[in-house]
Amino acid sequence: MPSKTELAIAGFYDGIYLFYGAANSFLTFGLDLYWRRRAAGLALRLAPGARTALDACCGTGDFTLALKKKFGPGLLLAGADLSEAMLSSARARLPGAKFTAAAAGELPFPDGSFDLVTISFATRNLNIDREKLLAALREFRRVLKPGGVFLNLETTRPENRLVWFLMRVYVKSAIGLLNLLSPKSRAPYLFLLNTILGFYSAPEFSALLAEAGFEAVSAKPLFPGAVAAHSARRPAN
Repeated sequence: MPSKTELAIAGFYDGIYLFYGAANSFLTFGLDLYWRRRAAGLALRLAPGARTALDACCGTGDFTLALKKKFGPGLLLAGADLSEAMLSSARARLPGAKFTAAAAGELPFPDGSFDLVTISFATRNLNIDREKLLAALREFRRVLKPGGVFLNLETTRPENRLVWFLMRVYVKSAIGLLNLLSPKSRAPYLFLLNTILGFYSAPEFSALLAEAGFEAVSAKPLFPGAVAAHSARRPAN
């Protein structure tokens, strides 16, 4: 069963799902669309023969849609998220995909179900504590076929100190403005602020993936260095 914290996080997103996409574009100057295209292209290069894919914590289906555009109709897409409100938007946008209400740590799929598992800008929400995050990563590995690809797209702590400073200033300022524009959503956006600025650096997250049992772990920073696409594989044996 999902914890109280996980249900509270889902509740946060239930409250902002109608303008979630617009808020993302506002916060990133539209770069979120670029990052998703780049990450979906990376997924295609790493798993060109994939026939089944799960977009975990899929939200309103932004990355699910990016995968569909890159892979075409040959990829059978599934999505999972704990927020029913977010899933309602995803189902409307992608009627051909199968969306399921589920927590990331308790996916209702058999072992080895998917050639590809992805997660986009939601891993930080799973970082309730280190063990919770590791448990979710191990669950992603479990539902992958042996040799299958895992792709994680997430904000990261830039190695460049100036970029990290500017990122902190900008995120705090932008979310402060969102709180002024929508005072009722103050709690969700403060949560977003803390998860963005408190997430791991790319090397630290790479180490977590290896600890969770993945191999061939790689991290690719994306412009301007505040986002990274991590890829890894479930061991073939």
